[in-house]
Amino acid sequence: MTKRLILRFDENWPATPVAAWVLLGPDGKLQAQGESDPRHWPAADECDVVLAGAQCLWLETDLPKAARRDAPRLLAYALEDRLLSDPDSQHLTISHRRRAEQGNGETVGVLVIARERMRLLLAQLKAIGRQPGHFFSESSLAPADDENWHIAISGSAAIVRSGPNAGYAVDTELLAPVLEQQLAAARAANRLPAELLVHLAPGTAQPDLATIDEPPVRLGAPYEWWQTLLHGTRAGNLLHGDFAVAGHASPLIARCRRPMQLAGVALAVWLLASLGEVLWLRHQLSDLDLRMQRTYQVAFPNSPAIAPAAQMRQQLNLARARHGQLRDDDALALLASVAEVLGGAAADNLQNVRYADGQLDLVWKALAPESIGPLQAQFASRGLHAEISGTANERHLLVRPEVLP
Repeated sequence: MTKRLILRFDENWPATPVAAWVLLGPDGKLQAQGESDPRHWPAADECDVVLAGAQCLWLETDLPKAARRDAPRLLAYALEDRLLSDPDSQHLTISHRRRAEQGNGETVGVLVIARERMRLLLAQLKAIGRQPGHFFSESSLAPADDENWHIAISGSAAIVRSGPNAGYAVDTELLAPVLEQQLAAARAANRLPAELLVHLAPGTAQPDLATIDEPPVRLGAPYEWWQTLLHGTRAGNLLHGDFAVAGHASPLIARCRRPMQLAGVALAVWLLASLGEVLWLRHQLSDLDLRMQRTYQVAFPNSPAIAPAAQMRQQLNLARARHGQLRDDDALALLASVAEVLGGAAADNLQNVRYADGQLDLVWKALAPESIGPLQAQFASRGLHAEISGTANERHLLVRPEVLP
């Protein structure tokens, strides 16, 4: 049962300590929201941060096909001409990947934020006793789809989403001219959106977009900066690498935790059931051994029960011999069992049969290796032990009664 606090920091935090926040209950639903300084933030078990405005830049670049371990170096090289600062001073987070339209490489989305900004935010949060599990860029959380462009406006800042994998922040005063330029480029590339959907945060005035004739502009659903996080998100978490927070699992592990827990419970139940079955079978075996000993002692009261099964077989063979019957290790008895197992398969391949000391030696002209295992299993089901030796052209099949303990 955990509560989750989500904070929204603008470019002025922590110099201006007031921040918007929402509190999600254990059921994942909105429980409270407000805007205050850290002293009045509600207590919570988990804490996430959304970075508003232009703190985080979202770019796309093409990378050649290479090992994942080389991605940081290749990214820094690819973005060198597109960043105002040295790439080594920036913290890079890959948000998405797809196959490049040209060549054998891939196109990757990259969230870029200054390392110094990340250090400052994490140090301030640590100082006030808040340990964040995720840092998100608001540009990657605002509404978006494949057909329309979405404009999310809160206060004096707007986020423009031209697709699920693109977004940038701009001041509302510059929104109209920036949109006109972007739409002109989209028109030239034959990628004009169907509509421009404007989402306004509560208390935010509608911008003047009268200069945009095409595509049509209309109001969309109200903008709530935290809404996407209610249902989970695949937006890139900036807390990785040098800024990874101990004790927080990766997104993949987080998504797999519940199935892994269920699998662990199922495995534990299976192990307990298997252990119970083994103990029950061991009890049954012990009971059978005890019954066998009692049966032997009743049948042969003057003979100690050392190995009852073998002793009873020996006594049975002696009784058979006294009455002129075949013992189970006599040649004819063994041949009868061999005939049941081999059937007509021995007609062309069996070359010779020898009997000595209660054991048959069957000489085969050819015996396929794949048939050895099934033959031994069939003999074992009749209480006979079968050994196979020799070469591929001449194999010896030795058959004798199974020696019981």
